[in-house]
Amino acid sequence: MALSTRRGLVIGLAVLGVLCLAAAAVLKWVVLPSQARVPSDESTTRQFEGTAKTLINPQALSSGNLREALLVNEALTATRTVKVLTTDGDAAQVEDSRTLATASGQTVGQTKTAYAVDRKTLEATTDHPSDWQVTAAQGLTVSWPIGADKKDYTGWVQETQATTPLRYVREETRNGVSTYVYEASPEAAPIKDPQVLQSLPTALPVSALQALSAVLPLSDELKQQLATLLPQTTQPVPLTYTYENKSTYWVEPSTGLVVDLQRQDVRKAGLSLQGRTIAAVLPVLDADTAYTQASATEAAGDAKDKKDAIDLAGTTIPLILLIVGIVLLLAAVLVFLLSRRSPRAADTT
Repeated sequence: MALSTRRGLVIGLAVLGVLCLAAAAVLKWVVLPSQARVPSDESTTRQFEGTAKTLINPQALSSGNLREALLVNEALTATRTVKVLTTDGDAAQVEDSRTLATASGQTVGQTKTAYAVDRKTLEATTDHPSDWQVTAAQGLTVSWPIGADKKDYTGWVQETQATTPLRYVREETRNGVSTYVYEASPEAAPIKDPQVLQSLPTALPVSALQALSAVLPLSDELKQQLATLLPQTTQPVPLTYTYENKSTYWVEPSTGLVVDLQRQDVRKAGLSLQGRTIAAVLPVLDADTAYTQASATEAAGDAKDKKDAIDLAGTTIPLILLIVGIVLLLAAVLVFLLSRRSPRAADTT
C-alpha cells in the first residue's frame, strides 16, 4: 500500500473516530437534556374508580331532593385529563381537567384549571407570556419532573390553593415498573377554589340540616348540640368548607410519569348557629379512588415506552458511538504504526 494511501487511511479513521466520540458527547450532554422536557402536544387521560363512604350531591341538595342528596357507600368514577395548551420556550401552559361522577353517570363535581409550568422541572413558573390565563401556583401541579429524585418535593393543592409536602418514602415495583413512591397528606384547610365553592351551597335551610344530621355519621355529642340549636334557628344556616386528603403516588423516575395513584379526598362543612361556629362537622365528601386497572396498565406502558426512548437516546446510542469511536481511533493508530514499520523493513532488505 502506498505511503500516501496509508496516511489518508489513518487520517480518515482518526477523523471518523473523533466524530463518533464528539457525537456521543453531544447526544448525551446536549441533545438529550434539551429534549428532556414536556412535549408541546402532550395529552394524558386517566380513569379512576372507587367508593364514597359519604357523598352529598350538590345538585339534589340545591333542588330540595333530600332523598337523593345523601349518598352512602356510592360507587364513583372519575376522569382526569392533563393537556398542554401551548408552549413558549421552557414554559408550558397546561390544563388540568377533572370530573367526578356516580356509577350511574351523574356528575357531582367538575373543575378545569390552567397552570404555567417549567417544561423540565414541571414546577409552576412565573416566567411565561403575560396573556396566559393561569393559576398562580407553587411547586408541582400536574406531575413529577423528568428525572425524579429520591427526595421530598413541594406540591400544589388546588382546592385550598396552598402547598403541601410530597414525601419520598421508598422504591417499589408497580405494574412491572420500577418506581419511587411518594405520599402527601395535607391537613384540613378552608376550600378556596372558586369552581369547587360554586358547586357547594353557601347555606342550608334548617329543615334540610335537621334531615341530614339525622342520617349523617355524626357523634352523639354533635347530634345533641344540633338538636338543641337548630330548632332555635329560623334563617338558613351559613356553611363553610374544608378539604384534606391522603395520596400515594407511584412514579417512574426517568420520565416523571405517575404509574399508579391512590387517594382519599375529604370535604367537610362547618356551621354558624346562634353565634356559635361549629367547624368542619358535616362530611360532604369522603371518597377513596384509584386508577382503574386499564389506566394503570396504560400508564405503565407509557412509562416503559418513554423510558426506553430516553435510554436509547441517552445511553444506548452514545455508548455505541463511544465504542465505534474508540475502535476507529485504535485502527488509525494500528495503521499508522504499520505504515512506519513497512518502509523500515524495506530499507533493511
